[in-house]
Amino acid sequence: MMKMCTMKDDKDLCLTVYSDGFGLVSERRAVKLAGDETRIQYLDVAQRMEVESLRIEGLDVVEVNYEYDLVDKAKLLSKYVGERVYLKAKDLKRECRLLSAGRGLILEDIATGEVLVDPEGELILPKLPDGLLARPALIFQLRPCETEEIGVSYLTKGLSWEANYVAELKGETLGLDAWVEIHNESGITLTDTRLKLLAGEVNRVIKALNLEKCVYSSMSEERAPDFEEKSFSDYHLYTLQGTTTLKDNQAKQVRLFGAHNVPYRRYYEVAPCSEDVQIVIEMDNRAGDDLGMPFPAGTFKVYQRDEADGSLTLVGEDQIGHTPKDEIIRLYIGEAFDLQCERKCLNKRNDWGVRREEWQITLKNHKEEPALIQVLHRIPGTADVEKVSHAWKRPKADELLFTVELKPGATKDIDFAFLVDERIHVIKQIEREKPE
Repeated sequence: MMKMCTMKDDKDLCLTVYSDGFGLVSERRAVKLAGDETRIQYLDVAQRMEVESLRIEGLDVVEVNYEYDLVDKAKLLSKYVGERVYLKAKDLKRECRLLSAGRGLILEDIATGEVLVDPEGELILPKLPDGLLARPALIFQLRPCETEEIGVSYLTKGLSWEANYVAELKGETLGLDAWVEIHNESGITLTDTRLKLLAGEVNRVIKALNLEKCVYSSMSEERAPDFEEKSFSDYHLYTLQGTTTLKDNQAKQVRLFGAHNVPYRRYYEVAPCSEDVQIVIEMDNRAGDDLGMPFPAGTFKVYQRDEADGSLTLVGEDQIGHTPKDEIIRLYIGEAFDLQCERKCLNKRNDWGVRREEWQITLKNHKEEPALIQVLHRIPGTADVEKVSHAWKRPKADELLFTVELKPGATKDIDFAFLVDERIHVIKQIEREKPE
C-alpha cells in the first residue's frame, strides 16, 4: 500500500544555507501510518538534492529510491510510441496509434488505416505513463510501523548566500547597513521556512558548483535586525526571526543588521614595491563603537554625500574576509588622485660581502587638507637599518613602516639606509661547494 506525502503536510520547515553553494533542508511532516503501508511517496524535494546525505526519523526504512525522471513533451511522447492516442481537430476526435514522435508526429488512424504525417489538431494522451513524475519524489520502502509524524533532512546543491555592506561616510563617523543575499537554484520553492545562515568554511569532499544569475527579490523595510547571531560549533549561525519564502531561481536580500554612528579612521597607504597611494578606511569592530559582532565575508560599498546637492557618490569598494568581533576592519577603497609617492635608490654598493643601500621616498600632498600616509618598504630580513630621517617601525623582519603627516601642498623626503652582511652566506656556499 502506497502513502503520499507532500509539502502541504509540513509541520515545520527549516533551511540552513551555507556560503559555498549548498544548503540543509530539515522538515517534519504529519503522516498518519496505520501499520499496513509498505511505501511512502515523499514529494516536494529539491531536484539537486544529495541523496547520500538523507536522514530519516520516525520510519523503519528498508530502501530509498530518488525518482527524478520528470515529465516533458519528448519523454511523454516517447512513452506512447506504439500506443493508442487521440487526435482532436475541428470538433472531431479520432482514435490513432502513435507511430513516431522523433521529427514530427506520425499517426495511424485505427479505423481507416491511414497514416497521418504532422497532422493539424490537438493530440490527447489517455493518461500519464508510469515512471514519469510531475516533480521529484523520494520513494521509501518500509517495514510495517505506526507513526503520526516523520522527519526528513538532506543536503542540496544550488543554495548559497553572501554578505553585502553599504556604508556612508559622515564626517568622523559612518552609517552602515549589512545585508545578506540568498540564492536558490535548488529546484524547489521553500514556503514559510525558518532560515539560518552559517558563516565559516565547512569542509566538503565534493566542491559545490558556482551559481548563475537569477531573479532578484528584496526585503528592505526599515526595522530592527532580522537575524539573531550566535556562536555554533566553530562557526557563526544567523537565524532569521520569523519565516520567509524562498522561490526557486530567486535571489532574496534580507537585512542583517545596521549601525548609525560608527567611528572610523581615514588614512593613506603605500604598499611595498609600489608607488600607488591607496585610500584606507579603518574601523574597530567592538561594542563601544556601535559594532562588536562577527562580520561574515562579503563586499563593502562606501558612499559619501555631495554637500552641494545632497546626492550620494560611490567612493570605493572592497571585500573583507570573515572578521570576528574586537578585530579591525580595513577597507582599501581606491587610489588618491592628489597624493604622490616616488621611490629612489640613491646608492647601492657591496664592500667585500657587506651590501649597503641608500633610499629616498618622496611624498607630495596636492590636497587642500592634511593627509596621513603610511609607507611600507621591503628590505632583506637580516638587514640593519641606519640613518633614518623619520620615525619608523619594523612590523615584519623584511618590512619597514613610516608614518608621515603631510600638510596641504607639502613635500617630504624619507631618507634611510640599510646594511646586509652577506659574508656568512658566501662562506657557507663555498663550504658546500668544496670537494670531499
